[in-house]
Amino acid sequence: MKTITKKIGMTLENSNSKTYLELLDGRSEELHFKQAAPTHFTVSDSEFSLKTGVTVDLEIMNVDLVATSSVIWPGATIRVRGGLQGQGRTMKASASIPFNKKMADGVQGESWLYWVIETPQGEFHNKKPIHMKGTLKGLPPKDATFYSDSVIPLFDAEDNQVGTIYGCLQSN
Repeated sequence: MKTITKKIGMTLENSNSKTYLELLDGRSEELHFKQAAPTHFTVSDSEFSLKTGVTVDLEIMNVDLVATSSVIWPGATIRVRGGLQGQGRTMKASASIPFNKKMADGVQGESWLYWVIETPQGEFHNKKPIHMKGTLKGLPPKDATFYSDSVIPLFDAEDNQVGTIYGCLQSN
């Protein structure tokens, strides 16, 4: 296996996301997010093997999303921050390109996201990553959709569980 260690910076200019937020008191809402600022990430540490192909590792530097609540906190802005401006560290992603296949053919991509969600009730965060999966045809991942099929607990600043998020979907 050979490792290539060159870092390349990239920007994703536009993205739309949705997720279901459910609080412990039973209130829930499907939130539709727009990208408030471009997402910056670096591509680095690619590993190549004749048996498996290429694995491209990415570091997501920031995520900045906004939605307007219509059910839980009607009219309030809900903001999601991830990466350095969220929980203070980059988030990880990868793309797996099988041997004898090109990324343009469509390859499996994954990301592991940690968010800080700013709400009128305070900031919530996840300790378990939101594992997103999708198909990539290039970098930055334009015309790609990623989804998560797990339920992720959310915690407040005192580490009390306040709710969950699930059904995360991102379209670039």
